[in-house]
This record gives sequence, C-alpha cells and structure tokens, in this order.
Amino acid sequence: MRKTKFWLVLSLIATSLSIFACKKDSTATKNPIPEEIKAKASTKLLNATTVATTDYELIWSDEFNSNGSFDSTKWSYADRGTVAWNKYMTSLPAYASQDGSNLVLRMDNAVVAGDPVAYHAGGVKSMGKFSMTYGKVEVRAKFTQGRGSWPAIWMMPEPATAYGGWPSCGEIDIMEHVNNESVMYHTIHNGSVTNANGGSTASKSATYNTTDYNLYTMIWSPNDIRFYVNNVLQYTYARVSGGGTQQWPFDVPFYLILNQAGGAGWPGAITNADLPFSMQVDYVRVYKLPLFSNGDFESGVIYPWTTWGGGSSVISTDARTGTKCIRETGGETSIEQYLTGLTPNTTYRFGGYAKVSAAGQSVSIGVKNYGGTAVNATIGTTSYSSNSVTFTTGTNNTTATVYFYKPLSGTVYGDDFYLEKL
Repeated sequence: MRKTKFWLVLSLIATSLSIFACKKDSTATKNPIPEEIKAKASTKLLNATTVATTDYELIWSDEFNSNGSFDSTKWSYADRGTVAWNKYMTSLPAYASQDGSNLVLRMDNAVVAGDPVAYHAGGVKSMGKFSMTYGKVEVRAKFTQGRGSWPAIWMMPEPATAYGGWPSCGEIDIMEHVNNESVMYHTIHNGSVTNANGGSTASKSATYNTTDYNLYTMIWSPNDIRFYVNNVLQYTYARVSGGGTQQWPFDVPFYLILNQAGGAGWPGAITNADLPFSMQVDYVRVYKLPLFSNGDFESGVIYPWTTWGGGSSVISTDARTGTKCIRETGGETSIEQYLTGLTPNTTYRFGGYAKVSAAGQSVSIGVKNYGGTAVNATIGTTSYSSNSVTFTTGTNNTTATVYFYKPLSGTVYGDDFYLEKL
C-alpha cells in the first residue's frame, strides 16, 4: 500500500536533524537472553523463511526488565518536531518508561501543565549512543489499535546527511501500523522509491497477531534488507547493481527509533474514544552478521549467495550430507558470497566438497577481492572430494568474496562449504 506522509524539506543544522530527519505483537513469558544466543555460534540457517538466531553474535540489546526511566546510556527521548510522526512527542516518563518487563510508549490527550498541545506521545531513539551498519535487529512488541494511532519501529542514518536530506539519506521502517488495520507495514525510503508526497513503492503489508506480542526482525546485508514477522520472511529490498546511493544509501550507520505516534500524517485524526494508545516493547536485540552462512544449502535457497550465468539451483538430490546441495549446469556459471566483518592481516581458509557429472569436467573453489591476488582450487572427481584455499586479508581489508565456479559446459555439485579463521 502506498502511504502518504507529510514531511518538511530538510535543510537543517545537525542539532535539528533528530527532530525533522527522514520520515518518518504469541503469548510467551519473557525470558532473559539465553547464553547460547549471546555466544557466537556457527550453526546453519535452518529454513529459508526463518531466522536462526544462533548464526549471529549479539552486540547490543535492551531487555527492559527495570522499572521507571529507560536506560539513558542506550536511549534518549525522541524529540518533538513539526513533521507528522514527532508532532506530539513528549519528553516525560509518563510517555516512555519501563514497567519491569517492557518499555511502555504511550499516547493520550491528558492535560500537561505548561505544554498545551492536544495530545502527548512517547518515543525513544539510540542516536548518539548506538548505531550499526549491517546486521540483524529483533524487536518483540505489541501495541493497541485505534483510530489515529501510529506505532513504529524504524531506523535513520547517523550522520543524517551522509547522502543528503530525506529521502535521499534513506530510512528503514521495520514495523509501522496505522489505525485499526489487521496488517502492519515494512517500508524502505530513499531517493529512488519515495515520491514527493512521502509515499514509497518499496513497501509491503504483512499480517500479524493483533492481540499479542510479535517478533519483528530486519536483516541488513551489503546486498539486501530482509523483513520478517514471527520469523517468517515477508519482504526483501535488494541492492541494484549501478543503482548508486539514490537506490542504496544503506552503507552507513543507522540508529534505532521506537515510538507511539498518531493524530497527523498517515493515520489521520485521532478518535479520542480510542485513547490511550500504547506500544509495549519486550526487548530489542541487535546481532552482528555471521561471516559466512548457508554453506550446506539445507535452507533450500541460494541466499546469501548470489549467482551469475543462470545455471545454479539448490536441489534435493546428490547431497553429500543432509538433503540438499548446489548444482551448476549449462555454460559458465558461478555462485558467490560477499563476506564482511573479516579481520585485516588475518589468514582464513575457505573450503568445501564438490563432484562433477562426467570425467574431464571441473569446478573451482576460490576467493577474491580480499586485498590480494585471487586464489582457487579445482575439483574434478565424479564422487565428492574436498579442496580448500587459504588467504590473508590486506592491511585494511575486512571483506572478501568466496565463490564456486564452473568454467565450462556440464554439470557439477557442491556441498558443505565452510570458512575458518586460522
């Protein structure tokens, strides 16, 4: 659904950017983060449409298990401004506080001494305290429905002007909900997909549990941004080759915003009989992307590998272990995975297993773009055999591309690829 929001054209000094910047729930007992989630693990993605937490290393979180004010080392109040979402933001504990198990963000029409606006609403932001580039964000939350209500979980760039004013700077809306709708929205804003009225063509509605908590997840990689509700993939926004920063301004740090808004812009006027509105946030957890994943293709899809040559697919026969493997057929074909978060001046080994369908064929396992000359190792056996390459990242290199490449006609199979730090 295309949304209409009311925005100001941004040409503000840095101190105003947080006000005017770009833009702008399963019943389960709340538990602390399990130790196995906190620890870095190397297990595989379990399903193409689910999120396996143990693939990721927790780097920042808030469980909201205290009472009273929120943790000021992680959050500050979302400032009031003149755009739709922040028109009624109020920096008072009554509108943003913890109740022992949640962060509670409230909106009502109470009279506040010295602040004679029609409504007051709460929100927090991590600007200046935490931001990230690439990773996974999980937010478990529930919210009330009501005419004029607009709760949101979203992200903005820091600094806000890295690629200009809104929408060129980019915006990631993990969850937005309006009024009494039975769906919520995932949306991307940038100079390519956002029109003059604030509507975006990169928006997807998704159903959710309207009476309870839901888990909203965003996975952001150098190649795409993926949105999930309750671990089910709902929408993918992919980076376009040659699209430039107008299409992909998402390579700079972004910070988090949680807010209960309403009464202006997209949801329209408030029906006072539906007040108060509230969003209760059980937790926020942010994870670092794994260095390498889906090496055994048991996910059933190629992602996060990318392909070229057109002859690559995941199949349910010829696997070395498990039930699935990658098959490359036809002419010149390759799958590649772009790695981030590597350590400079560090040696790694990339390897795996492969076989060819007929004698005389071959396939290569290799690494490129790591700060040195591309390296590869060949496999040409008709039954699975292993090979690997080692590479040492350059002085300033934290990325590399690993690949599985078939240079000629024929069919080859690959399985159980791995990456290890030596």
